[in-house]
Amino acid sequence: MNLLEKAKELGRELKKTEEYQKLERTNQQMKEDPAAQQLIQDVQEAQQRLQFSQQSGIQPTQEQIADFNQKRETLNTNITVRALMKAQEDFNSMMKQVNDAITEGMQGEDEAEQE
Repeated sequence: MNLLEKAKELGRELKKTEEYQKLERTNQQMKEDPAAQQLIQDVQEAQQRLQFSQQSGIQPTQEQIADFNQKRETLNTNITVRALMKAQEDFNSMMKQVNDAITEGMQGEDEAEQE
């Protein structure tokens, strides 16, 4: 089995994991929740306004900062958004373990070659 075939096999196995399945379910829930989508858009727009001010050399106003913080807090209390964030966190954690295992395998090969 060549490297690309093994990578595809790994992808198929990852797709079967609970972490991936949960991420897929929460992504679907997000698509079906227009209120959560609007919250995300509102936060992104407020963040862009802050970044534009900073990039223009203008200190953001307290009102802009308060608006962004309020919108971000509202976003963080939305059940759909929180579920998606948790699913992404869990999936990323699993992927870190997978990457660590790959790195360990590569280092193990190097160490075996050196002996």
